[in-house]
Amino acid sequence: MSNSTILAYLLLAVVATLCAAALFIARRKMESELYLAQQNMLVSALADVTELALVVDARGMVDFLNPAAERVLKYKIRSARGKHYAEIFSLIDPLSREQIPWLEKAKQSDRSIVQRALLNVAGLGELQVNYTAHPIHYAEMDEPLYILLLRDQTELHAMQVRLDHIEMHDQQTMLLNRKSFELRMKVAIDQVRQHGVKHCFCLISMDQFKLVNDSMGHSAGDVLIERISRMLKEEIDSRRDILARLGGDEFGILFQEQEPSVVIRAAEQIRQRLENHEFVWNKMRQRVTASIAFVPFYKGLATPNRILSVADAACRVAKSKGGNRIHIYKPNDQEVLKQRGNMVWLGRLKKAFEAGNFKLVAQPIHPLSPAEFRRPFHHYEVLIRLYDENNQSVPPDEFIPAAEYYSMMPRLDRWVVKTLLHALRDITQQVPLPVFAVNLSGQSLDEPDFLQFVLDEIQAAGVCPDMICFEITERVAIHNLDLAGTFIDTLKKLGCSFSLDDFGTGVSSFSYLKSLPVDYLKIDGSFIKDILTDEVAQAMVRSVNQVGHMMGVRVIAEYVETDRVIQLLREIGVDFGQGYGISRPIPINEAIANHIHKG
Repeated sequence: MSNSTILAYLLLAVVATLCAAALFIARRKMESELYLAQQNMLVSALADVTELALVVDARGMVDFLNPAAERVLKYKIRSARGKHYAEIFSLIDPLSREQIPWLEKAKQSDRSIVQRALLNVAGLGELQVNYTAHPIHYAEMDEPLYILLLRDQTELHAMQVRLDHIEMHDQQTMLLNRKSFELRMKVAIDQVRQHGVKHCFCLISMDQFKLVNDSMGHSAGDVLIERISRMLKEEIDSRRDILARLGGDEFGILFQEQEPSVVIRAAEQIRQRLENHEFVWNKMRQRVTASIAFVPFYKGLATPNRILSVADAACRVAKSKGGNRIHIYKPNDQEVLKQRGNMVWLGRLKKAFEAGNFKLVAQPIHPLSPAEFRRPFHHYEVLIRLYDENNQSVPPDEFIPAAEYYSMMPRLDRWVVKTLLHALRDITQQVPLPVFAVNLSGQSLDEPDFLQFVLDEIQAAGVCPDMICFEITERVAIHNLDLAGTFIDTLKKLGCSFSLDDFGTGVSSFSYLKSLPVDYLKIDGSFIKDILTDEVAQAMVRSVNQVGHMMGVRVIAEYVETDRVIQLLREIGVDFGQGYGISRPIPINEAIANHIHKG
């Protein structure tokens, strides 16, 4: 090979090398520009985010901090770059309190990792955070970078703590609420079942709270509740016992690991303290008392709901006896079983209204004089009947007590008045004009708008008011003499009549009779049932009949069951009789049909 040829090869090799170097430099320049562009994009993207953002290499050396991280970590990017992240902060597991190896976790997964943690920064303390860590791959780099995003959850955590507190506490008294109390009761029940620990529960229900609200106002009621809660706090050992507000005027105390005899003394002390407290508000005074249910934890009371249910019934037993007393629950407590039966009836009554399961019947009230006794019926007492799912009649003495207890009588009374008046529109007979007597409860008379409701319904039905008689028991009338008098006077002017029911059972019957302008007296059936064998009962019937006639009032005897009773009542001079000896109740439509002229 000639020298010139060799030289030519050498020149070509140099040119190739120079070209390769140029291409390498150009490629590296392009890669560097691409890397810088990618990095600039990353920096720009992270600069405005609210999360704390850090970028570290595979060794954990800091490459970048965004402004949010600079503020929290107290490091500028120029000072942080090149430092290991552990010199600046650490992430702590909130449960184990151990450091979290977040970088190692990020290396082991290509997916983002999201976890709760405590951000520990020297001089700053710990912040609640959520962190996300994931790799960033650059084409020109042998190893990826790793980005860590930290979202400050401290304020959110504090808010959650507040929400948890609100969820578990009564906000007026700051006592535990029912939900929180039931959770603690469940733990106590487990202790009884597994270890035989002795716990007792007391349900405290105020007797006069409604009276305070009605007479003094709801602001006074709120103050009273707060005062009672403070008194109850003073009566318990907060290191052992648990106090909660379970409802509007109800408190619960879980006495833990104490003998029942000790708890009963504590409950009696609470009862006495409440009894001795005189609530004063705007110069008005009101004594407050409480009905208390005492329920030892038995193994048969397996759930918080079961314990609260029997305690509620036991409290109602105490209230039914006048309140201001403790009722001690025992297994198979018959009084509690009866009260719980009433509670079952509450749901059944609500369903009965929705399903339309109530019907009206009419029992004749008939003149006893022989001449009129043979005439057709024209005077009735309207009675309400409830029919169950099998269309079987339910005795009123099963559901009326529950309706009274749960203040549902006004709803029942309104239904009866409205239904009866609507049915009476079909009557065409005028002589003799039939009379239908409707029972009214004391709860209805106590309602301010009930009188106007009756007046509006009579007008809307367009029936003759002379066909309507209202029956009020002696006890109800005496309870609010002025209110009863106004009700009677207003409707009598319209043409309605009135009957005083159960007469003779009150302690001052005759004196109150002078204040009530009624048209009929119904002698209490307890006297009529024994009239043939009990001289005192017979004397009472004679006395009531005599006084009634002296005052121009006609007298009705209830529970007339036999011909012998009818004969004796005739001899005494009683005007009307009502009972199975005269007629059983008949459907209201059948009674009304007897007073419609057949065209």
